Amino acid sequence: MQKLLLAMITVAAMALSSCGSDDTKCSDKGKCPLDTVPTEPYLSACQATLAARCGSQWQAVLNCVKANEKCDSSGNMDLSATQAVCPTQSANFTTCCTNNPTAAGCS
Repeated sequence: MQKLLLAMITVAAMALSSCGSDDTKCSDKGKCPLDTVPTEPYLSACQATLAARCGSQWQAVLNCVKANEKCDSSGNMDLSATQAVCPTQSANFTTCCTNNPTAAGCS
């Protein structure tokens, strides 16, 4: 479960945009120069997670990562620095998944 959450946050952080105040969309690209466009498998998984039981908690993770994405000196997303500013949102998503282990994005 923890590895899945870390993987999803990693991909989400790499795929997020830094502009606008609306909810982050699964298709948003990150603000770091070397962030890549989200892949189709990620888009499908992200959209399914948003539509599932823990979707609001996942949206909070996406929004937090978008608002706080940090870039390292090489132009990539700094995963550790980005994750460090979203512990509450990540914990809420993890708790929801613990309570709903079969929900999309949780297994």
